[in-house]
Amino acid sequence: MSYDSCELPSDRREPSWSAGHGATEPPGPRSGPHRTLRMLRRAYRWQRRVASLTALGYFAVFLTLTVKAPWLMTRPGPGGLPTGLVLALVQIPVTWLAVLLYEATAYRLVDPLARRARQSYPAPVHRKGGR
Repeated sequence: MSYDSCELPSDRREPSWSAGHGATEPPGPRSGPHRTLRMLRRAYRWQRRVASLTALGYFAVFLTLTVKAPWLMTRPGPGGLPTGLVLALVQIPVTWLAVLLYEATAYRLVDPLARRARQSYPAPVHRKGGR
């Protein structure tokens, strides 16, 4: 990423820091395109954590029950199947739930921020040829 003022759109030019030439205050740390990128990183990080903890948390509960309460896992459950087998089979829908949760939060939270960040930084112009 380049901060050369000639590459920035006219409404995004860096402020003049020399006194007497219309010097303005620098943008605050909570405004502008950098804020959008910080928000995007935060939303993406939250999204990864929630989806991972959903799937891994259920698996950890299953493993803990297997080790700490084997009497519960061998007890007959619905349909005469052992409870442990039923809980193991439920891991598949829980994993799909984590995937759907990830997709839903991406659509609702992360994608709008990514669009805003993309609009803040125009696409670089690539020239044909080398160099």
